[in-house]
Amino acid sequence: MNDLKRVSWIAITLIVLLRISIGWQFLYEGMWKYDTLDSPKPWSAEGYLKSSQGPFRDYFRSMTGDPNDLNWLNYERVSQQWADWQRRFASHYNLDEKQIAALNRLFSGSSKSLSDPSKVPSLPAVSQNLDQLPESVDLSRVKDTVTYDEKAKKLIVKQPMLPSEESRVLGQINVIEPTSKKYTTRDGKEADPVEVKFYQAFNRLKDLSRRLPYRQQLAAMLKGDPDRVGVVGRLNERGSFDIEMGTVSAQEETQAETNIRYGQIQEYKDLVRDYETALDKAAISYQYDHANLLSRKLAMLRSEVVSPVKALDDEVKEKAMELLTKEQFAKGPMPLENTPTHAASMKAMWGLLILGVLLICGLGTRIAALGGAFMLLNFYLVYPPWPGVPPAPGPEHALFINKNMIEIIALLAIAATPSGSWFGLDSIFSGLFLRKKDTEEQTQIQSA
Repeated sequence: MNDLKRVSWIAITLIVLLRISIGWQFLYEGMWKYDTLDSPKPWSAEGYLKSSQGPFRDYFRSMTGDPNDLNWLNYERVSQQWADWQRRFASHYNLDEKQIAALNRLFSGSSKSLSDPSKVPSLPAVSQNLDQLPESVDLSRVKDTVTYDEKAKKLIVKQPMLPSEESRVLGQINVIEPTSKKYTTRDGKEADPVEVKFYQAFNRLKDLSRRLPYRQQLAAMLKGDPDRVGVVGRLNERGSFDIEMGTVSAQEETQAETNIRYGQIQEYKDLVRDYETALDKAAISYQYDHANLLSRKLAMLRSEVVSPVKALDDEVKEKAMELLTKEQFAKGPMPLENTPTHAASMKAMWGLLILGVLLICGLGTRIAALGGAFMLLNFYLVYPPWPGVPPAPGPEHALFINKNMIEIIALLAIAATPSGSWFGLDSIFSGLFLRKKDTEEQTQIQSA
């Protein structure tokens, strides 16, 4: 009652409304994030944390576990991540043996589970029935890729064919693609039926062999693409160079180990290092401008190098969902994996939900207001509006004080007032406490 005499009813009403408004903002934001957990794209704090700037940048970025997405450029890590996802997928949806075999074929080309997911599985052979091989066809020059099993009467392709191998095989028969249902020779005559059957079987195998399982596609992207991986020459004992896939960093390049083609992955790693160095050394405006320029280049190169791997990851998981029955699909999405990013996201979401409810109800108001101020202080420090710190993306322009800081000050003001006792559940608990205290004092007086 003493507080009511010192503070006007208008001030009390406005402070209580301010507390409830902030609580509602927290609660609704937390509820929105919670609702997305059942969607194909659940909310994540990853993007916000990775874009952190300022003196606490390293701390907030490290909360994601992989701030520069370098794990996405490592075949062994992605392949192991897929193996873990396969196990959780099969367990969550209770896949039967046929579905597990189909899932394994989708990822690796074999119905059996991999003993070591970090290794690139061998490519499965594909075959087509063929009664006989045309007399003009000699597969000896492509025997590592294409063979014919006379006993089984099958044409077999062991691995994807190079364009030169395809043309070498098809160049041995006199058949051209028909303009109608009739196959002809190059001079317009009717084609030999044996050669037509070979032509049809070979083209079907060619298409099948190009449909690589996803681990092979991943390996081709991260281990076999010279544009991404690069090509290096290493001096051997004979004085010549062995040509291998890979890139030697510019600092490590020597006469005995030289780059023939500089790979995009190494270029990206170099740019990450250059950007971090430039940002650490930046002290005046033009140095920050240079760091910002490197940041934009880094974002563009990240999109070129990392995005295709993430797209492949999304694609194979969408294909896996097609294996489910309606009953299995009705089980809903898989529980999210407990990664560092997930842990940070859940802390933010549950913090908003719990603090929002407490502030609206006026329960433990002072502690809830202090907790909310501390949480917002972390949001503020991710992108502090300080001189020399790159501005946060968006239309807001601020110096020292931004929306987060204003809300922090408001919450501290709420913590300094008994607003929960004015209007909230704190009034019930404080009333019970005071009543108990008065009873104890009366008992002491009577006993005295």
